[in-house]
Amino acid sequence: MNVPLPTIRRSCLRRPSWALMLSLPLILAACGGGGGGGGSSGDPPPPAAAWTTALATGDASAVDSATALSQTQALLQAQQAMVETTRQAVLGTGSAGGTEAVAPASWNPTHDSVYFTLLDPGRHAVLLTGNWRYKGSEAAAGRVLAVAGADPSTGARYAALGGNPLAVRGNAAMDTMLRNTMRWLTGRSTLNGLRVVTAHLPSTATYWFQHEAPTRAWLTAQVPAVRINGVEGSLAVDDSCDGSALAGCLQNADLLILGRQQGPNQGNSSTPDTYPAGYDTTTVMAALRAAQARGVPVLYLHHGRDDNTLSSALMQHFGLAVNNNYWAQEGLKDWSPTSLAASDSAPTTLALLDRLRSGHFSTTFSGCSTVVGKVQCEADTALQTEFNTPAGAIRSRLRALDAQGLALFEQPGYALEKHLVLLGDTWRRAVAYPMDKGGDKGLFFRALFSDMTAYLHRRHNATAAHQGSFASAIPAATPALVRTVTGTAPATGTGELMTGLYVMPGRSITLTREDAASATVTVGINLLRDTTRIYNPQGYDRPTQLASPRMPLIQGQPVTLTSPFGGPLYLFLGAASDTPAIRVTVEGVTTHPALRDMNDAAQVAAFKAEMDGTPTQWVGITTDALTVHSTLAHMRTTLAAHGGDMALLAQRLNTYMVEDTYALAGFHSASSGLRLPASVSAFCDNAGWDCTGPQHRRDVMQHVIVDTVALCGAGCSGNPYDQNWALDPLGWGETHEIGHNLQRSRLNIYGSRSTEVSNNIFPMHKQMAFARANPGSTALVRGDGDTRKVFGWLKDALQPGASADAMRQALWTATGTYDNAAERLVFYRQLVEYARHYRPEFTDGWALYTLMYLLERNLTATIASTTTTSADWLAQRSALGLGTYASPPTAMDGNDFMLIAASRIIGRDLRAVWSLWGITFSDAAAAQVAAYGLPAAELLLFPMKQLNAFGNGVGAPLPLSATASYPAGY
Repeated sequence: MNVPLPTIRRSCLRRPSWALMLSLPLILAACGGGGGGGGSSGDPPPPAAAWTTALATGDASAVDSATALSQTQALLQAQQAMVETTRQAVLGTGSAGGTEAVAPASWNPTHDSVYFTLLDPGRHAVLLTGNWRYKGSEAAAGRVLAVAGADPSTGARYAALGGNPLAVRGNAAMDTMLRNTMRWLTGRSTLNGLRVVTAHLPSTATYWFQHEAPTRAWLTAQVPAVRINGVEGSLAVDDSCDGSALAGCLQNADLLILGRQQGPNQGNSSTPDTYPAGYDTTTVMAALRAAQARGVPVLYLHHGRDDNTLSSALMQHFGLAVNNNYWAQEGLKDWSPTSLAASDSAPTTLALLDRLRSGHFSTTFSGCSTVVGKVQCEADTALQTEFNTPAGAIRSRLRALDAQGLALFEQPGYALEKHLVLLGDTWRRAVAYPMDKGGDKGLFFRALFSDMTAYLHRRHNATAAHQGSFASAIPAATPALVRTVTGTAPATGTGELMTGLYVMPGRSITLTREDAASATVTVGINLLRDTTRIYNPQGYDRPTQLASPRMPLIQGQPVTLTSPFGGPLYLFLGAASDTPAIRVTVEGVTTHPALRDMNDAAQVAAFKAEMDGTPTQWVGITTDALTVHSTLAHMRTTLAAHGGDMALLAQRLNTYMVEDTYALAGFHSASSGLRLPASVSAFCDNAGWDCTGPQHRRDVMQHVIVDTVALCGAGCSGNPYDQNWALDPLGWGETHEIGHNLQRSRLNIYGSRSTEVSNNIFPMHKQMAFARANPGSTALVRGDGDTRKVFGWLKDALQPGASADAMRQALWTATGTYDNAAERLVFYRQLVEYARHYRPEFTDGWALYTLMYLLERNLTATIASTTTTSADWLAQRSALGLGTYASPPTAMDGNDFMLIAASRIIGRDLRAVWSLWGITFSDAAAAQVAAYGLPAAELLLFPMKQLNAFGNGVGAPLPLSATASYPAGY
């Protein structure tokens, strides 16, 4: 091997180092060929040296992909081998010297225990996973109860258990496992004469399980001639090596056994914020780190079910986190070490890397299908197994670390994560959009892998030659600016700040939070959902995972980020009762056009000027309730459609996309013009409804992404929702998508069969309102829903001998997403005319839907706040108009709710109307409507040519019969 022994053993003089064994592939690579011998100062560094630099800096610019791949594979193999040899030594699964075989183990750690989350999985071997819950009836979740690892800086070994099996005993197999663990930690084949330091562990007098043998008694019985805290085992004194005494005790120790106690005799009691002299965490951690630097191993035994200051610091040192095991009380029962094999992810990651290297993936994409224009491949088993599952796990892991604010390459450890990020960097440089799944699979999947391994908390990042359809190239000469962003945290909920700043691909930015506010602040780059149509022909034309994780900003702690993709920068603000000011300085950015007040002439002029000269492709405009994030090209189209009149655009956004939509749903807001119509308020007062409570408050900012592609179809609901056409405040599709966000299941007839129906009351009403306010306008003639066609179906259903199920079969039985959507919307539109006909005080009848939304939210709030006792429900049911229901109707569907609500609001018994339209309802709903004692509604149809018709565009009510005729002109 030609590796000098001192080089390998240098940082651990007592015993072989696990951490150094994991770095062995790099040491061997440095001694092998391929790097050349010497060369001038202008020559590139040899591969191993370049790789060492890349790991230290996060800069892969001097590394080729072959080197990155081989180093990553070698690290995985080393980690896999280390896990296997560690388990052999500790669990007796092999023939390691001095190891006792561990028979099936049983251990109840009690509810005063924890299980671990591995923050840095690559440095750990999981030793024990729960297979039995000693509390509750659920199956065990396989939670991690014990791990072994090595400090990434010193190589010193440690093991951690979520309870103290030296005091809370398991069976004899657990004792064997503990002896093996101590041999592995100390590198000794025999434990005779072991010099142990015990510190910060509860004594027998205060420990929860007083009948169990304490730690000292176990050591005395299990380890011949053991010395504890410098004396013969049985003479050891409690707490003699705690706190300030720990460093001195460890000078000649073979092993430190450490707990989390932060004061003498604290046991499991809650620890105070301040601790007795000598017990401060800083002192303990300094002694621990110094001992580990000398190679002293640590056995950590957690006692109690909570974290405290000391255990939190220890977990950070060990790359772990603790989780309360109180409710699960997960432990071991006849547990076998062979059950650990399935928990090792290294083989699947190695297989993924080998396929990425060769480009050999077996998937033929035969399991893919097209849904609303988007190719989806969740059913392709080979694709999921070979790439999506293992790569998705890597993506989730890295994004979680980014979201924690971890500056990856400035941390010890995290070796595998660093390798994977750098490997992705080397492959990203070769990406050229667009790509097609039917082309070179190696190029295709390596590009996807580079997207999934993008990591932002670092000073360097690799970029593709261009960003495809996401963004145009930004000239290298574009200056980096320093800007300060200010805002006010909301009193409730969350807030977002469109900063108007743009992160340039591959160029670092630094953010410093300078305020003293209590509100949380996180930062994110891009607000796009993962809209890349990866599997569509030529659809992989931009990166995936464009929206970054939201990353924390802490006062006075500068954060440096580098994005491989770039994009608009956003701040997300948590609530604070005093609505304090937020102030963040950002260095290294450029700007993009962003308009916050469309009625400010100076801002509008500056916005338009910047649109003409911006190097970016994204612009934004915002109102109190709506923020639009648009491509530059789409925004130019929108402005042109409004004659360049930004005030007109603002008026239409506020009046029609925001106020008309949310007011129809019965919302009110502190910041916009949302208010209830007088007729609605009057009805609420008469009925005794709460129509202004917090359940009816709408202070959520709706984000709209106006892009070249949507997450699904041409437009896709959500917050943000996205669309692939230029924004039109009067357009049907815009409010159709917002309407999806407002849908309530109890306002859907036949459930999901109204998913693409009930939301359309909002664009329908919006366009009607615009037409009413702009007489003679022909821009909004919408023919969705053929009333004449539905009239024919209703007439057929009334024919002698017609099936009682005829209308349901014709209108409602088809289950496709868009089946009969237009015709089903006719029903919703007809209900409005029923309300106008029977309740003239409603003016145009649309108050019906406002009142139904208000009632539905009241019902939902009541059910959520009502206990199972009958008295709670009985006290509130009458005000909701549900006096015949003995218990809360938690499962009430839209057929029943709309029948009850519409009958009560309109003042007519609508059961016959429901039956004619083929809508079934329950006996309970029928009984409630009957209890109202209302006159029956007539069977009517209100003729209209377009569903957004109003006034004279709606004909006189037509009584329905087998011989009725549809009137001309409608």
